Amino acid sequence: MLTLILWWTGIFVEASILVRGVQLHLLRRFPFFFFYIASVFCADVSLYVIHIANPSTYETWASRAEVLNIVLGYGIILEIFRHVLSRYPGIGRLSQILGLAIFALVLCVALLYPSTSSGSTDVFSQKALAERDFLTAQMIFFLATLGIVRYYGLEVSRNIRGVILGYGIWLGSSVITLALRTYFGPVLNTGWFVLQPFFYLVSLVEWLYSMWVYTPVRGGSLDNALSSEYELLAAKTSGIADEVRAHLGRMARP
Repeated sequence: MLTLILWWTGIFVEASILVRGVQLHLLRRFPFFFFYIASVFCADVSLYVIHIANPSTYETWASRAEVLNIVLGYGIILEIFRHVLSRYPGIGRLSQILGLAIFALVLCVALLYPSTSSGSTDVFSQKALAERDFLTAQMIFFLATLGIVRYYGLEVSRNIRGVILGYGIWLGSSVITLALRTYFGPVLNTGWFVLQPFFYLVSLVEWLYSMWVYTPVRGGSLDNALSSEYELLAAKTSGIADEVRAHLGRMARP
């Protein structure tokens, strides 16, 4: 019964976030975030219908939705990057390209080479390990993003602070509980089915609160250190590319 209450409440909060986003015209300002919320809302509603209409297939569809939720969660990190570096267009584009490249690499590894470090051939254990590894990669990228914000003292709006806090709660709790499930096995399934939706609901409430009012970043001076380091990196990269092109041109001559 507790699981159903958390489920219903989560669907209600997801719908509230979407409605508030439409009212404040936030969908274009935070496209990755609201795409994630819309996706999990549709998945939760669909799973509830399946749970009522065809319970025998619920576990299969729930497992697929869980993987989809983890994959789409990467979009929230891109959303954070996009807004934190919005005043640095060059750095923002570079970070998004690197982020998408890392995402594609991690996704390929998770799909084509699931971790079997425990030596278990149990399907449940392999699935839990793959999810844990994928979430751990997201956690590393997420912490790297926070490190950049902290190191350079970048200004973050109230909305993005809420997104960061909510995603940190969900991501951290997911990594910890998945690690415990991997170690102890299916015996922790009962606790997982309560803890996971509970922490996700906490994240949803934080996101609803943070998106209730749109608060843009206050105007201020740009961080010269960050801009200078990016310009230096771009200059070095351009120089290396010119040298490579010149070397290839000499090789192509007869």
